Amino acid sequence: MNYTTNQEKQILGLIKWRRKEIQAERDLLKKSKGLTDFQSKQISEELEELRLLEMKNREMAL
Repeated sequence: MNYTTNQEKQILGLIKWRRKEIQAERDLLKKSKGLTDFQSKQISEELEELRLLEMKNREMAL
């Protein structure tokens, strides 16, 4: 499936926004000492998935 340049920018923007939101949530949980090992692992996995999506999206834009 091919996306328009505008759609690719929107997707990349959403990925970046979601990564920032997850990182902020993780930081808040760390500060409140409410971050469990399980949550930490889940967050790390989700951040990695988003990082890979971002890389894939950038490759498609080339």
